[in-house]
Amino acid sequence: MPFPSDSTPDVEVERLIERERTRQTTGLQLIASENFTSPAVMRATGSVLTNKYSEGYPGKRYYGGNAVVDEIEALAIERVKKLFGAEHANVQPHSGASANMAVYQAMLKPGDVVLGLSLDHGGHLTHG
Repeated sequence: MPFPSDSTPDVEVERLIERERTRQTTGLQLIASENFTSPAVMRATGSVLTNKYSEGYPGKRYYGGNAVVDEIEALAIERVKKLFGAEHANVQPHSGASANMAVYQAMLKPGDVVLGLSLDHGGHLTHG
């Protein structure tokens, strides 16, 4: 079976996505991580921003090419601070840290040793 090109919609996948959209919009999901996402967030997460890895904080990233991402994150931080009257805000989602903790808790016993690589050698912030 030939695969469609990047510019050709995959009709089968689109049909399945629509089924999932229907499920989400016609029922009540009581799992916090399945909160219904707004159209604005869907557009942003479906944008070229998904192609960019940006570990770290604005102006202090571990990879190059983050100038625009830094501006977006700084804007989000300022908006959250204003909204909640806060001096500080972190708008970054949970990701690698939660995944690593799940693995640690599932695979390790108290006292086990874990090898953690430094960031510049492929490690993650949660490796210590």
